[in-house]
Amino acid sequence: MNCLGIIFSDMQDWNITELASHRSVAAIPFGGRYRLIDFPLSNIVNSDINKVCIITKSNYRSLMEHVGSGKDWDLSRKKGGILIFPPYALGENHGLFQGRLDALKRVLDYIVSSKEKYVVLSDCDMIYNINYRDVIDYHEKKNSDITAVYTRTNIEKDSSIHKILYELDDDGRADDILVYPITKGTYNVGLNTWVMDKDFIESLIYDAIARNYKDFSYDVLARKVHSLRIYGYEYTGYFAHIDSLQSYYENSLGLLNANNLQRLFYSKTGPIYTKTKDSTPTRYCTDANVKNSLIASGCVIEGNVENSIIFRGVKIDKNASVKNSIIMQHSAIGENAKLDSIITDTYVQVTNSRILLGYSNCPFFIKKYSVV
Repeated sequence: MNCLGIIFSDMQDWNITELASHRSVAAIPFGGRYRLIDFPLSNIVNSDINKVCIITKSNYRSLMEHVGSGKDWDLSRKKGGILIFPPYALGENHGLFQGRLDALKRVLDYIVSSKEKYVVLSDCDMIYNINYRDVIDYHEKKNSDITAVYTRTNIEKDSSIHKILYELDDDGRADDILVYPITKGTYNVGLNTWVMDKDFIESLIYDAIARNYKDFSYDVLARKVHSLRIYGYEYTGYFAHIDSLQSYYENSLGLLNANNLQRLFYSKTGPIYTKTKDSTPTRYCTDANVKNSLIASGCVIEGNVENSIIFRGVKIDKNASVKNSIIMQHSAIGENAKLDSIITDTYVQVTNSRILLGYSNCPFFIKKYSVV
């Protein structure tokens, strides 16, 4: 498809400090074997977009290791393919970027040199499965300047955590756009994904340079809602917003619901791709007892696992009990240890007979390489 994909890897890194302290948001593990970057990348590939760039900000080593040349997404190509932009400064742009517009200024030469007609902008904190062909068709039909992807959903409690709300008229055009409001109720919640003509996004960047605009949400969407043709495209499938440790925990364990799993990973839109690892199948020993859990390959399970997500290469020893928990790669749970409502980062070792308890509304997090 005649479209360029641009993915921002770290727009909400300050909001998930526990998981993003040593990795980018895009590289946060999810669902047993995936990273958050896998979802926007797979959406792009399933939409026949074969040119994509990833704009990084900090802690991007694990992201680069995961994405590599892009071959697992069929993006290792002589023409097009994938390109990762580490943070850098040009001219008046010093230090790390301070918003989407500021980030786009840094890659303006790349955008201008691209021959594609359309551009898709996407973050990594929203998880969903969509075909951008449908969004671009809608964009053309409405002769839109900006087409924003949104979903109609209920915000259950007062929240201002990085949600963009769209108020639309009967034709789908934005009447008003609220950026990170403190509110609750049923709204058109943006999925941090936009489609624009390439020529139009270039004009936005030139205008941002002239006026020192940095933030796309405030300086373009909210400020120019009445002067631009901004339309909303409604997405009705599964989605999850990872904007805190609590939301990460809830949405991860939400995959244990077969309906959620089916809607995300077995959608008609296409599969979710990730980096292939040639690990051995998981070994379930004689006394192992596993209920309602997702367990990746390469694990050794000797104890009890219930309502949990276990990533690759985890070892759970005899008589250990893991409930309502997320155990990331290469962690080890010792004999007779008991974990409930726990999130361990990678390479965590829980020693024998330890008892670690969190709560469903406040999971306990153990940082990388910890020995408890």
